Amino acid sequence: MTERIHSPAVLPERELIADHRDKWLAVLDKHGVRRPKSLHQVNFKVGGVQATSGEGPGTVELEPFYPHVLVINLSRTQHMSQERGGRRFEGDMLRGEMALMPSGMPSKWSWRNECDRVDLMVCPEVFGDGRRLDVIDRFHFRDPELEALARRMHAEAGRDAMTERLYVESMIMQAAVILLRRYSTAPEPAKTLPNSGLTRSQVRRVLDYIEENLHRDVALRDLADVTDLSLHHFARMFKRTMGAAPHRYVLERRVDRAKEMLRDGGESLVEISLSLGFSSQSHFTNTFRRLVGATPGEFRLQS
Repeated sequence: MTERIHSPAVLPERELIADHRDKWLAVLDKHGVRRPKSLHQVNFKVGGVQATSGEGPGTVELEPFYPHVLVINLSRTQHMSQERGGRRFEGDMLRGEMALMPSGMPSKWSWRNECDRVDLMVCPEVFGDGRRLDVIDRFHFRDPELEALARRMHAEAGRDAMTERLYVESMIMQAAVILLRRYSTAPEPAKTLPNSGLTRSQVRRVLDYIEENLHRDVALRDLADVTDLSLHHFARMFKRTMGAAPHRYVLERRVDRAKEMLRDGGESLVEISLSLGFSSQSHFTNTFRRLVGATPGEFRLQS
């Protein structure tokens, strides 16, 4: 018996990723697989990350899933079998090894041990420039760059309310570019990305937008729209021009603004944290200490 996860004919685009967590838990329950000890998800319109820890062993059969799915094993050696497209693989997956399943393929998965992993979901329209990302089917491989991204996404997704969404979105885009270059069916010319930076007009517009929106959650798509660029072109061109990735620049600007407010001394730490888009005072404190080397309270006393 198969269990429906997602199908383009069933769900509108904005929901293709959004409800995957609940659907996955329903699949596990249906097949008698023990739910994971922790399951964290961060979703966007054209991609998402699901970080799983301590999921029980078992077997599931899945109907076609719209996004491409990259499954990265973060547990100890995992004996796994996969079936899709009339092909079957069975063998040991070492920590950091992965499988890539193209969009629209029914599949069957079995694993023998408790599982820690990252599921990276990338829709074919991820780049937002009219081109479609079509990936090849890979049952078992290792890519150190994708593995490093997966570990960072697993850690960031597990921070729950303190997750830096712009950071996760940027990592999804980095992974999509790697998939395009190394594991796609695109012709070689389509794998070449621009090396130019932003124009002065684009820089002015995006920096003004960031300054005006430090109080809220800023998405990579928001910044790209300001410059009239696709997501992956914007992210690359911004870093080339500004010397920092968009998520890092926004985070540093929030901390710089916090420093100014701390020096003025007129607002509490709670007021500062909420006015700068942090989910809580602890989120603000942890981020500030990580970037500055001192807590906001310590910085205020020293200023």
